[in-house]
Amino acid sequence: MPDGTGNIIWDKERQNSGKLITAVVPVYNVEPYLSGCLDSLCGQTYKNLELILVDDGSADGSGTICDAYAKRDSRIQVIHKQNEGVSAARNAGIERARGEYLVFVDADDRIRPELFAIYMQAAKPGVTVICGLTTEEEEWKHFAFADWKEHVKSYGPEQFMYLYSRNHMNSPVNKCFLTSVIQENRIRFPEGKNLGEDLLFNLSYQKKMQGSWELIACPLYYYRENRENSLSSSWRSDLLEIQQESADAVRDFLKDTGIWNRENQAEHYALYWDRLFLTAGIYRAYERRHPQERRLKELLKDPLWDEVWQECKARQLLTWKRRMKRICLKLYGIMPS
Repeated sequence: MPDGTGNIIWDKERQNSGKLITAVVPVYNVEPYLSGCLDSLCGQTYKNLELILVDDGSADGSGTICDAYAKRDSRIQVIHKQNEGVSAARNAGIERARGEYLVFVDADDRIRPELFAIYMQAAKPGVTVICGLTTEEEEWKHFAFADWKEHVKSYGPEQFMYLYSRNHMNSPVNKCFLTSVIQENRIRFPEGKNLGEDLLFNLSYQKKMQGSWELIACPLYYYRENRENSLSSSWRSDLLEIQQESADAVRDFLKDTGIWNRENQAEHYALYWDRLFLTAGIYRAYERRHPQERRLKELLKDPLWDEVWQECKARQLLTWKRRMKRICLKLYGIMPS
C-alpha cells in the first residue's frame, strides 16, 4: 500500500498474500558487481520473492558470493552448474521457478527497490509490463519514484514494431513475464547462441501471449554499457547472418500474429536497412584495426543488401540519410580501409 509520499509499505499480511515473483539471475565471473545486484534484489519493497541465482561455472568468487547471500536470505536458492552460456543458465532458472511472475536480472546490473512493486501494480490480464532501461547511474539513482504513473503508456498488438524499433522488445530483463505461459509452452532461450537469442525468446513468448504492452518509461533498471554481446560494439564474422535471422523472425512474428500491415512493414524494412548499415560500419571499423582482414567487400556482395533496399524503395522509405548510407556502402566496397 502506498503512503503519502508514494513509497510502498508492506505489512506482514500483505507480504504473505502478494503473488510470488521469481527472479532468475545468470551469474558468470561478475565478482566486482554481483553484491550490488543482489543487494538491489534483496532490498525490493515487494517482499514475496524467490531469487534463483544460477552460477554458470564461474572461475572467480561469484559462486562463493551467491552462497553467502543464500545463507543470509532464505528467499535465495543457488544453482551451481558447468559453464554452458547465459541461455542455458536462464533456462535452468526457468525449470526451477515457482512464482506466478518471472523476471530476469543480469548479475552486473541493478534495479530500483520499487521495481517489483511497480510490476505488481501495473500487471493486468493479457498485458506484458515493460520498464525503462538506463545506462546512466545518476539518472537511475535519483529518479522520483512517486512520479512513475505519469510515465505509463499502453500499446496494442499492432504497435509491436513501434516498441521494437525503439529497443523495448529485444531484452528480457526489462519485462515481467507470466511463468505459466513460459512453462506450459516450453518456451526457452536458444542454447548455443550468444547474440539474438533474447529476441527469439521474447517473440516466442509474445506469440503465446497475443496481448498488449504496458510501457513504464522510467529508468528503473540500470545496466552496464559495452557488454560483450552488444551488437553496436562487437565484431563477429556472423553478424550479417544474425541480422538476417532476427529480421526474418520479426517478420514471421508479425505475419503469424496478423499485424503484417503497411505501417509495420515500413517500420520493419526501414529498421532492417539501418541495422544492415550498422553491421557494415562494425566490419569497417574492425578492418581499420586489423588491416590484414578484408571481409566487408565480400560481405557487400550478398544479394540481401539489394533485396532490403528494394523493399525500402517500394515503400518510399529512401530518405536522404538512407541514400547517403547507400553511397557509403558502395564506397566501402571499392575503397581500401
